[in-house]
Amino acid sequence: MNPPRVPCALILGYHSIQHQPELWADTIGLGITHAASAFARQMELLAREYSPVSLHEIVHFLKEELPLPRNAVAVTFDDGYCDNVDIAAPVLARYGIPAAFFLTTSLISTSQVPWFSRMRHAFARTRKKEWVEPKRGREWSLTGSRRRKMALQVAFEIGSSLAGDECQELLQTIERDLDVAPPALQASMMLTWDQARALRDAGHIIGSHTCTHPNLAHVATEDFIRAELFQSKWQIERELKAAPRHFSYPHPALNPQWTPQTVALTQEAGYETAVTTTPGGAFPGENPLLLPRIMAPKRVEDLRWELQRAFHGG
Repeated sequence: MNPPRVPCALILGYHSIQHQPELWADTIGLGITHAASAFARQMELLAREYSPVSLHEIVHFLKEELPLPRNAVAVTFDDGYCDNVDIAAPVLARYGIPAAFFLTTSLISTSQVPWFSRMRHAFARTRKKEWVEPKRGREWSLTGSRRRKMALQVAFEIGSSLAGDECQELLQTIERDLDVAPPALQASMMLTWDQARALRDAGHIIGSHTCTHPNLAHVATEDFIRAELFQSKWQIERELKAAPRHFSYPHPALNPQWTPQTVALTQEAGYETAVTTTPGGAFPGENPLLLPRIMAPKRVEDLRWELQRAFHGG
């Protein structure tokens, strides 16, 4: 029996880092929020036992231009939450870890929240006992947390295939039907362009996560896909005076999250890499526009196990 292949690198995915994740359960959601204390311990683990690298270095390796150190790990963040600069960045600086931050550009420097956060808030706060799905007219009971989660998942699946104004119209319909206003936050949840520049100036990568965060594999037309890929790239280039080279596929719900068409359009847009949520490591010969990524577990013990399993076979 051949020994398992050892990846050249692992790419870790994070979203939000909070001191009190429970305060964001009804907006960002606990599933994509790491406790700040756990995140700090995870970065200490990477710095002490592994070799933190940037996506630039992985690209050079895949092009056979640069070797990677043993047990190379890259850190990435999706969406563009302001806690990335307030909480995560100081930890990264403490341990000398470069990271890539993928921005949902329509939300940067605004008081808006991601569409899935507005949905989560609406289903968590409504007092309605049922919800009628606008797409097929099916009725969903909202009595009990399990039924609410099922209804919310259906809403996520509908929203995943919509981009721009169509998604906003769906949000307004859901909030009206559930009699819930959008979340009123004391401060913006998302980064500003000045904060994005500060991350860039600190040596981190700023990449695109589309304009409005749909699942590109399920968006209705090529024009919408192009708009999400190209306009987000142009927005970042306009604000940061340099075209982003890296892209992250949104995966709010539904599978798959990419198709041959989206890969071709990502290449046409000029991205050098695109990371997915497909678990696994990066190997020599990997398509840089379909890079696997491990969504970082919440506990440092679980992250240590994931890394050991990948690099050492158990």
